[in-house]
Amino acid sequence: MRALLIFLFGIYLFRISHIVFYPFDLTPEEAQYWDWSRHLDISYYSKPPMVAYLNAISSAIFGISELSVRLVPILLSFILSIASFIYLKRHIGEDRALKFVIVAQLSLGMSLNSMLATTDAPLLFFWTLGVFAINSAINQSSLWRWFLVGTLFGLAFLSKFSAVLWILCAALLILIRRRELIKSFGPYISVLTFGFFTLPVIFWNLKHDFVAFRHVSGLASKGSGIRFEGPIEFILSQTLMMSVLPFLLMVFGFIRLWKDKRFEVFIFFSLPVFIFFTVLSIFTNVEANWAGPALVGGLILASYFISGLALWAYVFLSLIILTAVYFSPVFDKLGLSEILPPNKDPAKVGIGWKSLGEAVSSLRVNKEAIVTPHYQIAAQLAFYVKSNPRTYCVNLGRRMNQYDLWEKNYQGDAIFVDNKPIQDIILKSSDGIDKSYVHCLSWRGEVIRCFYIYRLKNLRKIQEVKPERF
Repeated sequence: MRALLIFLFGIYLFRISHIVFYPFDLTPEEAQYWDWSRHLDISYYSKPPMVAYLNAISSAIFGISELSVRLVPILLSFILSIASFIYLKRHIGEDRALKFVIVAQLSLGMSLNSMLATTDAPLLFFWTLGVFAINSAINQSSLWRWFLVGTLFGLAFLSKFSAVLWILCAALLILIRRRELIKSFGPYISVLTFGFFTLPVIFWNLKHDFVAFRHVSGLASKGSGIRFEGPIEFILSQTLMMSVLPFLLMVFGFIRLWKDKRFEVFIFFSLPVFIFFTVLSIFTNVEANWAGPALVGGLILASYFISGLALWAYVFLSLIILTAVYFSPVFDKLGLSEILPPNKDPAKVGIGWKSLGEAVSSLRVNKEAIVTPHYQIAAQLAFYVKSNPRTYCVNLGRRMNQYDLWEKNYQGDAIFVDNKPIQDIILKSSDGIDKSYVHCLSWRGEVIRCFYIYRLKNLRKIQEVKPERF
């Protein structure tokens, strides 16, 4: 246990230092979820409410900063690591439990989910605890354990809609391996408990024309025909998230440990998720993080087999990958910029937003309203402009977003920000431009994006375009 705590202390000390000292601002999604926490509700346009609640608690305790926002995934990951070690120590042995924590913490997917304040962090937290709970309920059946199962997966659902896949996983497990549970009250109690947690989200959607469900179905059907390359792309993305060796060992574990009752829950709560998204990738683009719930079960299987030189090789390779991800300017220092050019660097998504906020703050001399046609910009300006003002997103033809569901009282003198020159529809809705400014952001020596900032006189209600996409 002491070795585990030392390892975790080092990991989390690095993560906190990276947040405090490295020039990586909140990503647009993180900023959006933080802005939701200032408008607490029982659900939101694209996600359930858990991420907003956690941000509200963290901001109330620690104030408003990148660290307070990202402390949530850091703390969830730390607690989950300890809980996983304690549970797996009894289930598969202390050595393999420790290896699981090491393998998981050094995998790219789990590492990112321990740093970025998105919906994936609470989803993985509650999903993993739910997997442990259902494993316990199956082996030591009691009604309170099944109630706990429903509660944990209900909290996972309030974190991200994809948690509903637990019902598919549990059903397959019971039908294929545990048919005696069909006649037991326990599984039905867990489903009823889970259903209770879904009621607020369903009620909210009834009031808002089911926009959240239409958004999710739109994401799942946005492809243009059959994509035969889709499964290959998805499998490669999961290999990157887990690293090559753990991914291969996971596949080996699916085969080798199929009949081992100690691992049946971990297999059935990972393999069906991978299969589901592999099939879905044929019809639409599947993001790498969508299959996040399957990572834990898969890494438990991988950690059962990895040892000795293979474990050290994994640690070494993972440290190289994480260094490249967290410190991408190292490519420039080594003369390897062509491998990951600045304009293709994923890190650029979190670069320069604080600088943009400062630029807007300097023009906002009379507390003018802040308006933009992009929800990402609206969220970032809400976080980074001085005093964290209310910001507004006007829809000029893009897909619907959460800001479309909030009141828009921006009339009067305003600051307008876009990633291209101002459009006529905006100019005609005002008495003209008082001052303008182009603010460009650089990363690793190259300009990665520019913003056009305008101080407008007497901005009136803009004629918005009704979004056709959700």
